[in-house]
Amino acid sequence: MSSIDTADPVNGNLSSVESPSIVWGAAEIGRIINRSKRQTHHLLSRGYIKSAKQIGGRWCASTSALLKEFGG
Repeated sequence: MSSIDTADPVNGNLSSVESPSIVWGAAEIGRIINRSKRQTHHLLSRGYIKSAKQIGGRWCASTSALLKEFGG
């Protein structure tokens, strides 16, 4: 019988994961770039955040790309 690795995020333990590689929604993107949800939505809708794209009506972006774009 094999044991389940509890540090594996697939098995439900997310404490070992430092930050997600992809963030979804204007609020989460704003949290990464230190802007409000409203400010972030404006930037997204005007195309000022080059690292973000819209999938199925919802904005998403890579955390590392956002940090690189915004100097974080």
